[in-house]
Amino acid sequence: MDEQTRFKTALAALSAGAEQRNRKLRQKDVQEFFRDMNLSPKQYPLVYAYLASKRIEVEGVELPNVREEVPYEEEEQEFLKQYRRAVNSVRRQEQDALQELFIQAADGAEQAKGLLTEHYMDRVLSLAEEYAHQGILIQDLVQEGNLGLMIGIDTLGLMEEGLAWEAHLEGEIRRAIRTALDEQENSRSTGEQVTEKLNKLADTITELTEDLGRQVTPDELSVYLNMPPEELENLLRIAGETIELADRAE
Repeated sequence: MDEQTRFKTALAALSAGAEQRNRKLRQKDVQEFFRDMNLSPKQYPLVYAYLASKRIEVEGVELPNVREEVPYEEEEQEFLKQYRRAVNSVRRQEQDALQELFIQAADGAEQAKGLLTEHYMDRVLSLAEEYAHQGILIQDLVQEGNLGLMIGIDTLGLMEEGLAWEAHLEGEIRRAIRTALDEQENSRSTGEQVTEKLNKLADTITELTEDLGRQVTPDELSVYLNMPPEELENLLRIAGETIELADRAE
């Protein structure tokens, strides 16, 4: 295995390992991981930037914000205006009162849960904005974040020992938002695969029709594309009337 392939493999393995650690790593963890590769000090920022692109945080690393500021869509702007208005209308808790509310909520007190939910609405928005412009509207990110907040509040009594109350809530908020983004990315990848297959199907039909001088049959397509009949039928169903297919031939 050459050095470049080895490096890429190590990056993928490090990213996979970070998934099991709530997407958080320490600098010394990263450096230890690449110890045998003798990376130069100039190479580590590239590693950190790659991890950041995968939404993996390396504690203590500050990356320059080089991303151009992207404006929100009109409907997003309207939502932000309404949401901020709602945040400003709720009663904020004093810092010394939060500790007692956390204890009560951990014991299942519904009123305390409600007060904490209101108090951290603005934090949900702040975290959601960190993940904006990645294919999901800000209102949907906020909705997922609020669900994460409620899950975090409901599980205060089960939180990891030694973890701060607010760190637990933030972790659940981020987890919910990241899950939504991952699902969106997976859905997009699936859609791209289907589009690629549809294009290949259309090209094959055109090619075979010209070669045979007639419309091709589904069986011929299945054999030519090495595609199971069931998968072919699903693609034909998706294509609908946009492709002239052999099932209309005699």
